Amino acid sequence: MLDLPINDPDEGKQTRTTQIRHGDNLGELITRAAASLGVDKSVFLRTAIAREASRVIEAGSRHVLTPEDAARFSAALDTPPAPTPRALAAAKAYRRRVVHAD
Repeated sequence: MLDLPINDPDEGKQTRTTQIRHGDNLGELITRAAASLGVDKSVFLRTAIAREASRVIEAGSRHVLTPEDAARFSAALDTPPAPTPRALAAAKAYRRRVVHAD
């Protein structure tokens, strides 16, 4: 169930709009859902959109590894590869250019 309302009390007046096109079935579903919660359609839609947007962002902000992948990742951190000639040259060029790097 939606925890209503989701609006930030400091957000102020709602001034932005987003338009979507949908069919009769979705329109009826939205109307019924809003009525069952006893809120306006706009409140229902804002809350549902905010919740789904937060869920999508949260899901994309972390990586879930299988136990096998986690073991490989850990092993790679424990045994880094030897630096390539190009990496050594880049480090040498950096030391020449940068006097203090805290």
